[in-house]
Amino acid sequence: MVEQRVANVSSRVDLRYASFETRLVAFVLDVIVLFSVFLLFITIAGLQLLLRSDFGDVDPPDSAFYLAAIILLIYFFPFFPLYFLALWVWRGQTVGKMAMAIKVVRRDGHRLGVGTALLRLVGYLFSTLLLFAGFLMIALDPQRRALHDRLADTLVVEPR
Repeated sequence: MVEQRVANVSSRVDLRYASFETRLVAFVLDVIVLFSVFLLFITIAGLQLLLRSDFGDVDPPDSAFYLAAIILLIYFFPFFPLYFLALWVWRGQTVGKMAMAIKVVRRDGHRLGVGTALLRLVGYLFSTLLLFAGFLMIALDPQRRALHDRLADTLVVEPR
């Protein structure tokens, strides 16, 4: 047990924490990916409205508007959270983090589990809703941890 703790402490010393700038670029890249997919969902919703209105000749039925709303809700509820959760659990990286060669790990250096990823996502949303104030902690913290990293006890590192 003591040997395992020593190994965990020594592995943390070897970790290189991702800089604020690197994490910011990864965030912007993720926003670009998510916005691109959002535009795809809007296109599908708009296309079905256009088709159901006979290309603008008649008013579309109410059901077409409900379907458009459901298509957009599918983006915000299943897709948006699953983008982060699935990629954090599977690789420890979103597309932006892959491009910037950084990774999210637990404090002991291991991969995130579903519970940790879910807790991190809740903190991530909270950090964003606070006008991104939760992200500013990265610049002040020696381990470059944001509010959501502290909440989920995770680190963002540059793998060696």
